[in-house]
Amino acid sequence: MKNFIAKKKLLFLGLNYNQLPYLQAAKELGYLIIGIDQNSSAPGARLCDHFYQIGYDETDRLIELGKKYSFSSTDNVFTAAAQFAHIGASSFAEFFGIFYPSQSSIEICLDKVKFYQSFEDNGLPIPKTSIIKNQNELKTTLSNMQSSYYYLKSDFSKNPNYVYRFHSDHIPWDDICWDKDRYLRHNYVLQEEYPGVSLRINIYGNRFNVFNFETNLITIDHHEAIKKLGIIELLRNFRDTHSMNLWVLKFDVILNQDSFVVLDVGMDPPMRMLKYGKLLGINFQEYYTHQYLGKPIEFPNMLDEPIA
Repeated sequence: MKNFIAKKKLLFLGLNYNQLPYLQAAKELGYLIIGIDQNSSAPGARLCDHFYQIGYDETDRLIELGKKYSFSSTDNVFTAAAQFAHIGASSFAEFFGIFYPSQSSIEICLDKVKFYQSFEDNGLPIPKTSIIKNQNELKTTLSNMQSSYYYLKSDFSKNPNYVYRFHSDHIPWDDICWDKDRYLRHNYVLQEEYPGVSLRINIYGNRFNVFNFETNLITIDHHEAIKKLGIIELLRNFRDTHSMNLWVLKFDVILNQDSFVVLDVGMDPPMRMLKYGKLLGINFQEYYTHQYLGKPIEFPNMLDEPIA
């Protein structure tokens, strides 16, 4: 056991091709890496010091693995996999006293019903929202609303799964799924379409950048309006409230002339930033990994601006 007790250890969840750059960055930091993936042939397995075929949600097995390698609060845990992998990582971290956002905060960011409530609690405006439990409730709610376009999104929807846009005059009753599964746990969220430009705002370190959601192009066109409305400060407050200050969070925002709403929050690596960083010759995965693992870094300029 001396070999892996002497080295700082890292539990790394998710070893497919998309995770390889993060894994390589972690290796260069000198960690002894214990990697897990449900796929026994995961391509990142060969880069780990030790590999185990374990699923992200097998919390008991993850904790037993941590005990085997004598994990403690000075060690670390990391994932750049699907968002739900953070739940397993959080449970592992809590058991061993490792700093990590709580499971409740992560669940808030996964569940639309919960994060819309948390948005409001933290001063972030949202569209007019109704919680829908069944088809009868949807019919009743729509009958009391004005003629307009609406979005219906299940609590754990992942676009395009269980996300419906329709006009109240043409409701796709036969297309809406009400069977409970990974995308629909309990409820749908009904929201009236909000007019404006759709933006993706990434918050990372003490900086932010903005992408036009329709074109996927980075933009500075809306920075003045964003700062005038105090959007970045509100997004940062939400991030810090949930102890995600070391994370890169992405928010979907609709900006109108003098108002805005927030539609979504994401915890997985921001693909637009990854692509843009690659065009600039920036190894964003390395910065991302260092940020999450608490290493002192300064993100390079990616047409962003400081938060303050």
